[in-house]
Amino acid sequence: MGCSAKARWAAGALGVAGLLCAVLGAVMIVMVPSLIKQQVLKNVRIDPSSLSFNMWKEIPIPFYLSVYFFDVMNPNEILKGEKPQVRERGPYVYREFRHKTNITFNNNDTVSFLEYRTFQFQPSKSHGSESDYIVMPNILVLAAAVMMENKPMTLKLIMTLAFTTLGERAFMNRTVGEIMWGYKDPLVNLINKYFPGMFPFKDEFGLFAELNNSDSGLFTVFTGVQNISRIHLVDKWNGLSKVTGIPMNCSVKLQLSLYMKSVAGIGQTGKIEPVVLPLLWFAESGAMEGETLHTFYTQLVLMPKVMHYAQYVLLALGCVLLLVPVICQIRSQEKCYLFWSSSKKGSKDKEAIQAYSESLMTSAPKGSVLQEAKL
Repeated sequence: MGCSAKARWAAGALGVAGLLCAVLGAVMIVMVPSLIKQQVLKNVRIDPSSLSFNMWKEIPIPFYLSVYFFDVMNPNEILKGEKPQVRERGPYVYREFRHKTNITFNNNDTVSFLEYRTFQFQPSKSHGSESDYIVMPNILVLAAAVMMENKPMTLKLIMTLAFTTLGERAFMNRTVGEIMWGYKDPLVNLINKYFPGMFPFKDEFGLFAELNNSDSGLFTVFTGVQNISRIHLVDKWNGLSKVTGIPMNCSVKLQLSLYMKSVAGIGQTGKIEPVVLPLLWFAESGAMEGETLHTFYTQLVLMPKVMHYAQYVLLALGCVLLLVPVICQIRSQEKCYLFWSSSKKGSKDKEAIQAYSESLMTSAPKGSVLQEAKL
């Protein structure tokens, strides 16, 4: 009667497995959110043991600087008072590499460091080469002319003489590499000789010369080890306190323009009409990709997501498996009841047949026999 011993064992095993799954799922629902949060916070803080520390120290994210120049088409006509005509050239693309040095962990949950940047030209991503020549305004001459506009005429004539002696003109024809990273200019040497510290550069003048192979100053930021809400907040920069902000990877677009005009007394400016002339614009962007993206996605996105869904799957599976022995028990009771009912009914029928057989074997009255004989 009932289920076989093998079926009962299988149902019991499924029930035990279901109970374990349900308990594990319930425990995960309670514990997983805090575990995920703890894991994420552990891997994003600035700490030598965190997943992101090496990436923070040697940023593997490829940053690209794309530069577009405005090539002046009619420099001689501009000196005669005509409207400037320019054409856009580029992009000239550079890969930017960043790495931190002099890393020092302080006792107040901060870390100090210097971040150096270097740029490498990327011919495959560029539309042109660093040897391309670009005609653009001579920034030193035209900016100095505007600054001297209200100075005594004697000083302006002296400046004109100096420009002429040094061979300086209102427009110059330089290569992309020279404009970006510097070129020797006698005017720069003269100014640095008589006015030291006036320019941030020494021997060469270039729009991005001070950015290449240089650092951005001494940063002190919060590590987030003791207080995660302050992670990456800037505490100091070059010794200046109360600096706010969070260093972030972002996309930046900027345009550099020059206001120029004719200045009486400075012959190099000719008859230039007042105008704000665009020189160049550049965009800098970075995107996480490759192995770096895979590591971060696996540790901080995929695994938490798998654990989030696993807790509910285990709980549901456990409930389903727990129903198996219950259903088996119910079916076993139904079969036993049917068998018992059938056995009871069979006993009553057997007793009736036996009674009938005995009645046939009992001697009948004589009259009845005679009547049957007559029939």
